[in-house]
Amino acid sequence: MKVPQLHVGAGTALGPLSIFPIWSAARGELGISTGTHANVAVNELPSGAQVGKLVVTNNGPRPALLLEGELLEGGQQHRTCAQDVVLGSGETRTIETYCVEAGRWQAGKKSHHRLARRAPLNVRAELTSRVGIADASDRQSRIWNRVSRFDAARGASATSSLVEHLERPVSPRFEATAAAPMEGQRGVLIGLGTQPLLLEMFGTHTMFLRHYRQLVDSALLDLELLPAQVLNSGSLSGQRARDFAALAQEPTMGTFDGGPLASTRNHGSLRSRPLKVLRGALEGAGTAVEIPGRQPEVAHLTLWNTQHPFMKMA
Repeated sequence: MKVPQLHVGAGTALGPLSIFPIWSAARGELGISTGTHANVAVNELPSGAQVGKLVVTNNGPRPALLLEGELLEGGQQHRTCAQDVVLGSGETRTIETYCVEAGRWQAGKKSHHRLARRAPLNVRAELTSRVGIADASDRQSRIWNRVSRFDAARGASATSSLVEHLERPVSPRFEATAAAPMEGQRGVLIGLGTQPLLLEMFGTHTMFLRHYRQLVDSALLDLELLPAQVLNSGSLSGQRARDFAALAQEPTMGTFDGGPLASTRNHGSLRSRPLKVLRGALEGAGTAVEIPGRQPEVAHLTLWNTQHPFMKMA
């Protein structure tokens, strides 16, 4: 499997944040619900709550996709999905999560709610990176450290809650309106300063629309963490954006039933498998699906520039 052919459109700049629209040559319908249109219930483990695990159930009629970095709010503490999760209709699974609210553990609160909000890029970068991380507990500590950066930059939250920071208004100097999604758009390429940071794409235009606004809203928070030299460095050029998109199309991810992380799951109307990309400065993860009678397709993929200073912020 390979990333489908990508086309990069003209970018727009929101201060040092650059957003370029992405189109792909993939087919346009996967029959997957996602975002707030996915009827997914989220609960603590019935055997006893654990920081790193939640139980999710798809109560909708179609397969559902939860995204890496999607916030699962409430329960004993706010969590975020550790990786993409596909659920068939009626399917229940225990999933891996990380806490994004270090100061609360509220016994008796079992259920969560979903607004399909995403963690800011500062936190999501830690979710994706597999380099130099000894184990999950180490990653959890690093995620708490990244959440605490918002406490330092924006004023402390009583429980060091990432959700609370998303609900506060951004600094007036970063208030901005992103361009509306374009017809057929499948994703975005995001730059911070003059360097590309992230390319995120979806299998269909509709899936992209379900997450676009939440992605931009959370990324605006990241601007408050940038050092002055990045804030004043200018924006990402179109040529650099196109070069990064071209680099993203080079890696192969094996056949659907082979290659890295080829652990397929059957969800009734389709099968899914995780994707992993690690090549040079490019690192990413996502999900591929296979529908009977069709070739496997990418449903969601994030690709990060690991050389960007934002990935290495201490």
